[in-house]
Amino acid sequence: MTSAPTPVVECRGLTKVYGQGDTAVHALRGVDLVVQPGELLMLVGPSGCGKTTLISIIASVLDGTEGVCRVLGHDILHMRERDKPAFRLQHLGFCFQAFNLNPCLSAAENVAVPLLIGGWRYGRALARSRELLDQVGLADKVDAMPEQLSGGQQQRVAIARAFAQEPDLIVCDEPTSALDSTTGEKVLGLIRDMTHSTHRSVIVVTHDARIFRFADRIVAMEDGRIVPLPPGTPGPTPAASHLTAVAAPS
Repeated sequence: MTSAPTPVVECRGLTKVYGQGDTAVHALRGVDLVVQPGELLMLVGPSGCGKTTLISIIASVLDGTEGVCRVLGHDILHMRERDKPAFRLQHLGFCFQAFNLNPCLSAAENVAVPLLIGGWRYGRALARSRELLDQVGLADKVDAMPEQLSGGQQQRVAIARAFAQEPDLIVCDEPTSALDSTTGEKVLGLIRDMTHSTHRSVIVVTHDARIFRFADRIVAMEDGRIVPLPPGTPGPTPAASHLTAVAAPS
């Protein structure tokens, strides 16, 4: 009998409270969430529902208040602050809404940044970044500066950078919000294909219903809780997903 895979992310009863007493703000109210290996999970819901707080705790950049949050077997809530940067560098990749490319570096150099921080030699890091840019369709833009690239091309550079260290988990915060619909769909298709081909796990926070079909699973949040998907929410298509799509984690 084959045992179930160990989750990449497991949150149980996770809470986050800002402040105390009458002014306390309950950003997360007992969240249960599991992310499986190789899964592209989309986290959806209105602004202020707790999505960014949740992924920030999972990414070890924000402390939770109570509950359990295990990422790749590591107890995030009790991890020492001095250990978190190395954990993020080794295991996590990030793709931001605003791209966050260094305007003074070329596309290849931007992709190489996490590799250089991780101790790679410059030449090897540049070679790896060129390979990644080729994978995202930017082989002819390796020496281009960010200002010479379109929004979609900049986001592709950011995707290549997120995958550079071959992280186990990639967190994308609104990766299509600054893109037109056609470019946004191309970007999510690229993220999906790279996720499945490398068996990485990806959490995408998004308001963009146009890209829901690229998910393996969609999880909705409201008022700091996981809730059922609203009726009529477009879901993953069979062609897009290689996993069973469900509305919420079991």
